[in-house]
Amino acid sequence: MIQISGGLVVVSSLGSTTAASSDHEPTDTGVRTRSAHLSPDAPDIDVYVDGELVREGLAYRTVTDYRDLEPGTYTVQVVPAGAPLAETVLEETVEIEEGDSTLAAIGDVAAENQPLEALFLEDDNSPVDPDTARVRVLHASPDAPAVDVVAGENGDALFENVAFGESGYVEVPEGEYTLDIYPAGDRAASVFEIDVSLAGGAVYSAFAVGYLEPESAPADEPFEILLAEDSIPDEKDAEPKEDEPEKEPDEAEPKEDEPEKEPKEDEPEKEAEKEPKEDEPEKEPEKEPKEDEPEKEPEKELL
Repeated sequence: MIQISGGLVVVSSLGSTTAASSDHEPTDTGVRTRSAHLSPDAPDIDVYVDGELVREGLAYRTVTDYRDLEPGTYTVQVVPAGAPLAETVLEETVEIEEGDSTLAAIGDVAAENQPLEALFLEDDNSPVDPDTARVRVLHASPDAPAVDVVAGENGDALFENVAFGESGYVEVPEGEYTLDIYPAGDRAASVFEIDVSLAGGAVYSAFAVGYLEPESAPADEPFEILLAEDSIPDEKDAEPKEDEPEKEPDEAEPKEDEPEKEPKEDEPEKEAEKEPKEDEPEKEPEKEPKEDEPEKEPEKELL
C-alpha cells in the first residue's frame, strides 16, 4: 500500500516505492512551473529558460518542485546535462499567464516508438473538497498502446482510451484504491496494477512511463507509475483539525480542576491541625508543677 504523505512517489511494482522530497510553497506571482524528465532512454538533462540555467542534472523519473515565475512568454530549452545551449535537443516557446504548469520531456531519443518532445501541461491545483481527491493521468510510455485506467474493486473506468501524450483529470472520494491499467477496450488482462491511498483535498499526477517490453526497447526501463502529489490541502481544508484545539481546552479544563483539587490548600488547614502541637508549649507550663518542687522545698524548711 502506498501512503502518500507528500513529495514524489515512484511505484516500480506492488508495494515497492521510492520517495523524494517536494515543497508546496505559496507563490507570490500566481504563476508556478516545474519540469519532469519522463524520457526513458534520455540521459540526465539541464533545463534553460530564456538562456538561463534553471534545472541542472535532472535524471529520468524526476519531477521537480514548482518554481515561481512572472506571467509572460518564455523560451524553454533542454540539453544533455553539462552540454552547451548549442546542443539543444528540445526547444519550446510557451506563454504562461496564470496558474501552475508542468513542462515534461517525453518520448525516446532513439525515436523507435515515439519521438522525443517537450509537452506543456496546465496543472489544475485549484482547491478540492476535503473528502475528495483529484487525480490526473499522463500517458508517457513510448511503446504502450492507448490504455484504460480502472478502479479494481468496482471495475469503474476512471480514464478510457488514453493515448501517448494525452492526459486528463478525474475526482474521486478519498480512500484506498487498486488501479488496473488495461489496453484500451480490452479487459482480459491488465498490464499493470498499483494500490494507492488518496488523501482528501489533495491533487495528484500519475505519470505512466517506461517500456512495456524493456528487453527490446532502447533502454532497460520497465513500465511504471510515477505518482506525484501536486497540491496538499490548504488551511481551509485543515479547519476540521482546529477541533483539536477545542479538545485541548477540554483536556486543559480538567487540569483547571486541579486547582479545584487544590483543596490541597487544606493542607495549610492541616497545618492548623498541627497547631495543637503548639499546645506542647502549653504542656511546657504543665512542667510548672516541677517548679512546685521548689515549693515543696520550703515545706522542708518548715520541717
